[in-house]
Amino acid sequence: MRVREQMSAVIISVEAKAPLGPALLLMQSSSLRCLPVVDRGRLLGRLLASDLRLGAAPPDAQVSEYAVATTDQIRPDMPIERAAFLMLRCDVRGLPVIDAKGHLVGVITVKDLLRTVVEAPPVMLWK
Repeated sequence: MRVREQMSAVIISVEAKAPLGPALLLMQSSSLRCLPVVDRGRLLGRLLASDLRLGAAPPDAQVSEYAVATTDQIRPDMPIERAAFLMLRCDVRGLPVIDAKGHLVGVITVKDLLRTVVEAPPVMLWK
């Protein structure tokens, strides 16, 4: 099974040049711990709810000033087992899914992986 089959293609993201205040409100109202930061669709980084700098940040600052670069990402044609491996190795609960040009096309989360295990288990886990 490939990442594209289980990822969420509906993505909440924010443009790098957007003001930080509304981006933080979006994170809060959507219960997001992580918000992808893009520039015309290309993934640049992420805002992290756990970033202590955000508490003292001016609301009119650009999102790009507080975005954290992301190296943990995956392609839609990769096996979901690879996504699970990367989440464990990087200690994250989700990965941005990018195409060959670096455009954000989806997100795959631990919840997506658990849904896969329940709906199409590789082995019988319970009766």
